[in-house]
Amino acid sequence: MKAIQDYLNTIDGPLLTFTESVLDYMKTKYIKYPLELFYKQPTLKLKPKLFIMLGGGKNHFSLYTTDFDYVNSLKLKQLPKIKYGKSAILFPLEKDEYLTLAYQMIDEIIKRAESAR
Repeated sequence: MKAIQDYLNTIDGPLLTFTESVLDYMKTKYIKYPLELFYKQPTLKLKPKLFIMLGGGKNHFSLYTTDFDYVNSLKLKQLPKIKYGKSAILFPLEKDEYLTLAYQMIDEIIKRAESAR
């Protein structure tokens, strides 16, 4: 897989729609950060060891970040229907409100990265 479009060609349905929306958001709002494939996933590189990676499955969309403190702080909020991994935030694909929440979380991760510079 050499391009983000190659990744998009491997998914369909609601996951494709959600992923394309998030990619468009990041491309438009955060053009100064490179968007590339990393571990075969679309990734926005913020710093050498800080990134936001996109993924998902049949019933969820995932944001992965190496800002582990941010993910841990979200776990404490116990947001309805949101699941977590060590570095992952998993969104159900059922409602548009989760897309807005994904945008908000991307903004927060990037704001944290920029304020740490």
